[in-house]
Amino acid sequence: MADYYQVLQVSPGADAEAIQAAYRALCKQYHPDTGRQGASVEMMRLINEAYAVLSDATRRQAYDAQYRREVLGARRTNPLRAGERSLALGAGLTLALARVPAGAFLMGGCGAGGPAEAEPYSVELPEYYIGLYPVTVAQYAAFADATGRRSTPWARRSLSYDPSALGDPETITRLDRNWRRPFGERSHVRGKPDHPVMVVTWYDALAFCEWASERSGATVRLPSAAEWQKAARGVDGRCYPWGGEPAAHPRLCNCRPEWRRVANEGDTTPAGSFSPAGDSPYGCADMLGNVWEWTGTRSRGQDGKTFFGDPYRPDDGREDPAARDARWLCGGSFQMDCGSLSCLSQREQEPLRASDTGFRVCVTT
Repeated sequence: MADYYQVLQVSPGADAEAIQAAYRALCKQYHPDTGRQGASVEMMRLINEAYAVLSDATRRQAYDAQYRREVLGARRTNPLRAGERSLALGAGLTLALARVPAGAFLMGGCGAGGPAEAEPYSVELPEYYIGLYPVTVAQYAAFADATGRRSTPWARRSLSYDPSALGDPETITRLDRNWRRPFGERSHVRGKPDHPVMVVTWYDALAFCEWASERSGATVRLPSAAEWQKAARGVDGRCYPWGGEPAAHPRLCNCRPEWRRVANEGDTTPAGSFSPAGDSPYGCADMLGNVWEWTGTRSRGQDGKTFFGDPYRPDDGREDPAARDARWLCGGSFQMDCGSLSCLSQREQEPLRASDTGFRVCVTT
């Protein structure tokens, strides 16, 4: 059955006012008379169909009963794809990987939301495997329980780069938010085992990789910014995982639609919710939106003078794992405007800062 809540970009708990506001905004965006990208008769037919059901109390009640059985039930029972390789984490948990063949790909050349003036350039990479999905709550919980890893609080700003400095007065935090309670004391990840974990620092991600290496026997690490980008866009220079054009509709990734301007609104979605339509050429899901993903690549030195930009060079110190510097995050999150996302969406962040941040793993063959 069609997911009408996803069509209108509202939650199943949305009230009549929110549904009407979403419908009006989508009409302005996707009516064929607007001439805007993605606008079409077919898209408006689907939007009108969704609104007709969800705006009628009786029809919505009948739809919700079927929605709980067929849509939500399928999400609970359908396992994530196995991938071309998987890492055994114990307790029945595995981590699925996609193979990215050796060879060159085009890096750069896309701005936020579309092609930029800068020309793309070729980067050669050896073969590697990368997570089909970002690390989930269930996978991270197994790590935290096995190692006793403390929950890092949501850090708004961190001037410290030392992993032992979580108690440093220069670290400004929100102690009510951590990966178990990502939206504060009244929230909890219970019931969200297949959502990507968030409120994770760079050091948390490294610790998970070390644990996964011990459990699986593979050398698990974070992907470099170049590896992440190749996995997201393939070798044809596309700017989006699904092709060369922006999403015709935000159903391709979990992002903030144009009409929703309230900051810090929204939530993560189960990993793979937008598959296969939103997947990359290698089958990787959720490369855009959902959670920002840590990479192993430095963005700048602590001195504020050394900046690692384009062109990408793996031998210039940007991939030094021991450096306590800011690192690149890739892909955006559910809090980002849909129109601002592309395979080049990046944000630099201090390694102790945790917010709408998660990660996926990488394994070198």
